[in-house]
Amino acid sequence: MSAAILADAERMESEAQALYASLYGAPPEGTHDAHRWRCDTLDRIDELREAARSIKARIESSREHIRNYYGLDLRIDLKVKHEGHSGRIVGFAGQYVEVAFDGDDHSTTCHATSGMEYPPQTRIGPDPDERFAHLVKV
Repeated sequence: MSAAILADAERMESEAQALYASLYGAPPEGTHDAHRWRCDTLDRIDELREAARSIKARIESSREHIRNYYGLDLRIDLKVKHEGHSGRIVGFAGQYVEVAFDGDDHSTTCHATSGMEYPPQTRIGPDPDERFAHLVKV
């Protein structure tokens, strides 16, 4: 899901850039109030950029949650395995990673630790079981 959301953010950024570029030309044919058109276009650019920033911030927040809670430093395009199937990370959503498996045309949501295999350099700290073991009474 977050891979598609990230693609939406990138589309919004592209649309904002195209709108901004259009401000340097003449208003579209049939525009009666060029000043109003420019103001509306600038407002739309601001809306698109704010929406894109918000999306990217949510995805980054999810990535940071995984880093801080699970001790995993993950990134987009990192090669991973889930239950033996190879793929790469294409997005993040809460404690989940979006994985595009080799040969698939869509991504699959996987929990960051359940059945996942990562390269050794992604582990930056103890996992939650190790960190909170002192709190568990047996």
